[in-house]
Amino acid sequence: MFDRFSESAKTMMKLARDAANRHLCSDINAEHLLIGILEMPKGYASTTLTAQGIDIASLHTALDSLLPRGSEPQPKQLTLSATTKRILEQAMTVAANLGHNHINDQHVLLGILRDHDNDAKNVLLRVGVDPDTIQSAMTASIPTSQRSRVNLLLISNSTMHGGGYLEHCASEINDFLGDRKRVMFVPYALADHEGYAQKASEAFAAMGHDLDSVHRHDKPSDAIDDADAVFIGGGNTFRLLAALTQHDLISAIQKRAFAGMPYMGSSAGTNVATLSIRTTNDMPIVQPPSFTALQLVPFQINPHYLDPDPSSAHMGETRAERIQQFHEEHDVPVLGLREGCMLRITGPTMQLRGTTNARLFRRAQEPEEFQPPCDMSSLLDECT
Repeated sequence: MFDRFSESAKTMMKLARDAANRHLCSDINAEHLLIGILEMPKGYASTTLTAQGIDIASLHTALDSLLPRGSEPQPKQLTLSATTKRILEQAMTVAANLGHNHINDQHVLLGILRDHDNDAKNVLLRVGVDPDTIQSAMTASIPTSQRSRVNLLLISNSTMHGGGYLEHCASEINDFLGDRKRVMFVPYALADHEGYAQKASEAFAAMGHDLDSVHRHDKPSDAIDDADAVFIGGGNTFRLLAALTQHDLISAIQKRAFAGMPYMGSSAGTNVATLSIRTTNDMPIVQPPSFTALQLVPFQINPHYLDPDPSSAHMGETRAERIQQFHEEHDVPVLGLREGCMLRITGPTMQLRGTTNARLFRRAQEPEEFQPPCDMSSLLDECT
């Protein structure tokens, strides 16, 4: 484990050990890890906490004062508590999900926050630390070169009015897949996995492709490794992301997609291909451990984008107003894909395809319209 630790993580562990010694503890616990993080003023993690408005010095003082001092003689060699081992395993998972070969203090901070229960996490949550903001700050650490081989087809919707499932985009799917025949389906956005997989299988069979589903495999992540392409269908985005996390599919899909495996998504499947699911239209019927998604593209998408209807008497928020609220908190472009619209992304190039326009929203700027077919590669450049 420790051979993958960066210099910052090794320094953090030394500081955590020192904290445990100060308190005459027999092992290193979560609180000592957090003290080690806080005692690195120029560390990645403490810098991220400061950016959230957290007073590092006050947090350190409060945490240190909460720890009781032991009365037993100081052990010759400290051990890692079960909680600390669990946190460090979480840190390794975080690093793997982000495609990082190393573990630094920022991964460990997120490991503390992702652990199901520990005193350090409770202290952080009480002072207002947001786990999703911490992980979003790590998104920038995915290098542009990692996305240089992606091959994506991101579709706004799977069904158009008057047509059948995937009929409106069948020619795009066939052109995208070429002679690749083994498509692995991810049905977790709907509750009826087998029924959904059967529906998708019939649509792909009509296009000349074989479709299997990850829910039929004992280890879904292994099924991704054996596929020629992956398709994630629409449904509820929160349920989908929670299931991707539960079945260890985040890192499995990222690994294959960053290596060039074709990835197709529609609706919720398009949502999870972006940085986060914060611009989905769905209700949070379940709570995923994070809003951070696959990060295959460096911006946000709003599928099924609807224009305001000036003749409507409905007084609820429009889609544009909701995106504006997103931009009050975040500085990431949001691409509104109207139904019938899709993106074809091959490494550094991005083409808008389909039959309807897309609308691009940027913070504090007027929205911009794009009519297919057109090149939108500049958006990739802008976000990297």
